[in-house]
Amino acid sequence: MNRRAGHTLLEMLAVLALAALLLGMAAPSLQALLQRQRLTTTVNDFFAAVTLTRSEALRRGAPVVLLATGAGWDSGWMVLVDRNGNLRPDAGEDIVASHGPPPAGIAIASNFNDDRVPYLVYGANGRSRTSAGGTQAGSWDFSAGDLRRRIIVNLLGRPRACNPERDKSNC
Repeated sequence: MNRRAGHTLLEMLAVLALAALLLGMAAPSLQALLQRQRLTTTVNDFFAAVTLTRSEALRRGAPVVLLATGAGWDSGWMVLVDRNGNLRPDAGEDIVASHGPPPAGIAIASNFNDDRVPYLVYGANGRSRTSAGGTQAGSWDFSAGDLRRRIIVNLLGRPRACNPERDKSNC
């Protein structure tokens, strides 16, 4: 008896065509998964910066600022002990932490009652305040395509993250 081992070229082409079809169907889902993961990571990193700012203000007993490193939050952010209150890093002031820009395709917009420059100050008591000493409250909106997330800071300075698409009534 003559037995042949292996597969014919036609069988291998059929398997490759099927694999390419399945991969083509999975690619959009993979892109959506990556975009959702990038947004989640950015929101988590930013939320960590907000809570670090608040805890450092409490620990140091002095105002600590979360600042955009450029004209907006899309350029990155830093946590700064701003001794002179000018909302800029100066010589001798401690930069507690910094973060580069978010991944491409993620936009960050802020809406605070004092929005002259992108910042959030926590006082020594752990409450958010404006640079002039009033109460600072508002939110950051994060978007990536159709996906949205929000971080809200209430009048006492307590931050919370939410999904405006899922939590329509309280986000």
